[in-house]
Amino acid sequence: MSSSRKRAHGSPRYVRLDEHLLRSAAWQSLDGNCRALYVEMARRYRGPNSNNGRIPYSVREAAANLRVGKSTADRCFDRLQETGFIKIGKRSGFSMKGRVATEWLLTEFPDDATASGHVPPTKDFMRWTPENSKHSPTTGTHSPTTGTDAYLRRDRVA
Repeated sequence: MSSSRKRAHGSPRYVRLDEHLLRSAAWQSLDGNCRALYVEMARRYRGPNSNNGRIPYSVREAAANLRVGKSTADRCFDRLQETGFIKIGKRSGFSMKGRVATEWLLTEFPDDATASGHVPPTKDFMRWTPENSKHSPTTGTHSPTTGTDAYLRRDRVA
């Protein structure tokens, strides 16, 4: 929708990225593709008491919209989940009848999909740190810092 067109109640649609989100360690850890995917997902959120938890978006759609491969789009969905920006509201799959995309929840906003009513935002991304990430350079099974010195010293004969 162009900036000159207004919604029924008089204000143009926009995506707001709050300073606390942009300043968070989780946001700073994201690459440009993941940030772009988050903005595209936030565009589908319709405001309070609307569709959060039921935001449909498939890997195929994301790949086309971001002009990246499906594996890159899939990696971005995984990364946004790991850093706490999104959660799965309703999973999709090939076993489902018809073409149904996974439905997502943005943790920055209240959950609108629960039957119990208003569930406040969890903002999981604010608790994310590089130390609790599987992408951290100091954790994981493939990190050279978790192995023994024998792996780090190439001049030693085994």
